[in-house]
Amino acid sequence: MQKVTLITLAVSIILLTGCAVDLPDLFSQTAKEWFELGQGYQVKEDHETARRCYENVMVVYPSSKYADDAQFNLGLAYYNDELYLEAQAMFEDLAASYPNSELADNARYYIGRCYFMRTPDYQRDTELLRAASAEYRRTLKLFPGTELASDINASIKEVEEIEARKLDQIIYIYRRIDKHLSVIFYADKILAEYPDSYYIAKSLWRRGEALHALGRDEEARLDYQRVLDDYPDHDYASDARSSLAAL
Repeated sequence: MQKVTLITLAVSIILLTGCAVDLPDLFSQTAKEWFELGQGYQVKEDHETARRCYENVMVVYPSSKYADDAQFNLGLAYYNDELYLEAQAMFEDLAASYPNSELADNARYYIGRCYFMRTPDYQRDTELLRAASAEYRRTLKLFPGTELASDINASIKEVEEIEARKLDQIIYIYRRIDKHLSVIFYADKILAEYPDSYYIAKSLWRRGEALHALGRDEEARLDYQRVLDDYPDHDYASDARSSLAAL
């Protein structure tokens, strides 16, 4: 059975939703008919009308075999309209109410996607970004055989790249004001926490610069050489080559 709070929410949405499309009487359709009608509107990208159909399944037929499918598609209809908070509520409730559903792994993955899409600019607080990453990893742990594994791993990589970019911006600021130890500190964080990131070569070069400024030329030389050895085609390979030649 659906949670009372969710049914109440669905009823409220039905009452408040504008009637751009006239739908059949609420009790005139079976759960299957409402569900298929919602699918038809979703294919047409009329997500608002599709949501009304799926909500009818949830309100009138909460115990039918279409209930979890309707709730998942309702979440997708919100997601596709960029209503990520509403979508997340649907996916979270589905994961809690139907833990054995074939859609449970999809729901958890989309919880992570909703966190990600709600994240503000990467230079600001990244709490939601961390929540997205945690949800992705939780999904892999709960559903180790999920067919979404490649998508989830790609999403984790996407989060990590943004986190690395934020650290790269911090390095940029400290580099401009000659805070060499701070440059080294944050470069070390990128190198340790995001070893597959685009920013590895750039961080090595900038750490080499900072080390050179502190008179630690042999350590700087190792960083420059590592860029050339491991990332010869990277955008910062030419900078590392010039810096190495200057030493």
